[in-house]
Amino acid sequence: MDLFDQTTAAKLLVVTPLFAAILTLLPEWLGRLRSPFGAGTARYSQTMQNGMTVAASSISLILALFLAIEPATGKKLAFEFVGMEFFLDALSVYFVLLVNLVALAASLYIRSFLNYQAEVFPYQSTDATRFHVIFNLFHFTMLLVPMVDNLVLLWICVELTTITSTILVGHRRDRLALEAAWKYIVITSTGIIFALLGTLFLANANPTGESMNWSYLVKVASQFDKNFVKLSFLFILVGYGAKAGFAPMHTWLPDGHGEAPFPVSALLSGVLLKSALYAILRFYTLTNLALGDTLFTSRILLVSGLFSLALATPFILKRNRFKRVLAYHSLEHMGIITFGLGIGGNIALFGALLHALNHAITKALMFLAFGNVQVSYARVRGDEEEHVVGILRATPITGFVLALGGLALVGSPPFNIFLSEFIILWAAVQQAVEQSSFGLAAATALFVLSVTLIFAGLVRHLGRMLIGIPPSNVKPETVGQVLPLLVLFAIVLVFGFTVPSIGLWDIPRLLQQSVLVIECGVSPCR
Repeated sequence: MDLFDQTTAAKLLVVTPLFAAILTLLPEWLGRLRSPFGAGTARYSQTMQNGMTVAASSISLILALFLAIEPATGKKLAFEFVGMEFFLDALSVYFVLLVNLVALAASLYIRSFLNYQAEVFPYQSTDATRFHVIFNLFHFTMLLVPMVDNLVLLWICVELTTITSTILVGHRRDRLALEAAWKYIVITSTGIIFALLGTLFLANANPTGESMNWSYLVKVASQFDKNFVKLSFLFILVGYGAKAGFAPMHTWLPDGHGEAPFPVSALLSGVLLKSALYAILRFYTLTNLALGDTLFTSRILLVSGLFSLALATPFILKRNRFKRVLAYHSLEHMGIITFGLGIGGNIALFGALLHALNHAITKALMFLAFGNVQVSYARVRGDEEEHVVGILRATPITGFVLALGGLALVGSPPFNIFLSEFIILWAAVQQAVEQSSFGLAAATALFVLSVTLIFAGLVRHLGRMLIGIPPSNVKPETVGQVLPLLVLFAIVLVFGFTVPSIGLWDIPRLLQQSVLVIECGVSPCR
């Protein structure tokens, strides 16, 4: 395939959500010029804005799929655009695909959320224009993270995701939403300072000092000062780990996910956490290349993953609001991914990357499905969760998806998370046996115990809401509400049986090339 086509597609991908953010301002401005038409003009503006956002997300996903063809063969793409240097390898494109897939799913529910907010919170100003603009800017900043080459610029892009997402978390502007937004920005911004220090330590470790581009650093990583590299990785893990939701820096998760609009919760849990994980992976590779082995990073990530997994367990078992329970599941699954990275090796890394995708799809499914429940139960005392019962009777399709999606989330077969968890567990057991390691065997046992307890916890939460007699004033679900859920659920089911290769898109090959990038910094490994 011609390299120019790939470069053009990448440039279009960068600007598409940015242009959408600008274009969604136009309907309101035009509406002000046609103010005599009143409410009809406002509804027309919201329809136009919604169409623009969905179209931008759709175009972005198509462009990402186009870009995914070449990296699956190990080819890379480097170009300069608007004064910034971009670099895409298999790992970059994999995360770009993940971002756009969840962004499209979330964009399909913006109209539903805005209508719900206007009904449940009529005393508040429903600023649809602001929501669409910031949603597209959030999409734009998350796309930049896996595409930029320079690690300092990467830090700036991660901070931009914090700014845009904070506005979305506090969109409702009541006390709880503003408190959640404040806690989120304070914790993650404090963490990002540690990430900046980690980046500076890495710059100091580089004796050449010529560039902070990742594509350059992997070539000279063997020359790095080992002490500064270790210090850099520790600061990076704490800094970006706060954004990725690692324990004990996870305390913004329950409030942030719980108070955010449900399309935003899907993006926060499904994509934003993975953007920070992507940054950690880039430093993970450089650290391993500089030290000549994975022992240092593996031990730290193994402990971090187990700590996150173990800490999530009691919070999922206790009674809590359902969106907060889903937030603690993010802590759990980021722990599982980190545990897989700590195990290391081709199989575990493959499983960890696959789990990042599986978790993103499944968690988006769960937040959007529960968003449907909130919309349908909007007339039931403002959707207070103690009155949300009988979902299977009131909204059968949403209830069906919520029930099976919950089973998928806790790793039940035959769903996607079971497959990636099984791959990670398989790699852990294999290494424990081969190395005769009691510590690794104990870590694996703790992993299994935590996952089992979490299974019981979520089933109890779902059973309370799904079963029973629903209130009489529940609104019926619509085709527009359930159709995207069914598509997401089909993906969850397919990935539970296999990692598919469809036409030009060889997902297993893309994952394998991404693993090689993590292990060697290049693909194929030299």
